[in-house]
Amino acid sequence: MYPSSYPNRRRRAATVLVVILYGTACQAWHTERGAPVSLLATRQPAKLRVTLTNGSQIVLEHPVLRADTLSGTGHGPNGQQDVRIPLTDVRQVATRGFSAGRTLGLAVGVAAGAFVAIVAGTKIRRATL
Repeated sequence: MYPSSYPNRRRRAATVLVVILYGTACQAWHTERGAPVSLLATRQPAKLRVTLTNGSQIVLEHPVLRADTLSGTGHGPNGQQDVRIPLTDVRQVATRGFSAGRTLGLAVGVAAGAFVAIVAGTKIRRATL
């Protein structure tokens, strides 16, 4: 392996890491006001986090309201499975959405990390000269 390829590999790895972090940091769960009935009547979210009256939470993919039951696909101990929850057992629901605070925090963290890396690299280069 050529010594000049190491910085390129590091740069590519750092870029991939930033892209992955950006994808997760920009999204957050937002609690919805009102009943699941009104939410699913106005929009069709891909995922819905349901908090039950006993405090447990379930993430439903492709949620659908059928009569008085919230249905969707959830992750269980045996992989994906159909889940049906009576509306009387639902305390609140949340949807995934853009989070400005998380995105700003990640951008500041990445910028600070890049600055520290540049300063450290400059000091190392000066020490070896």
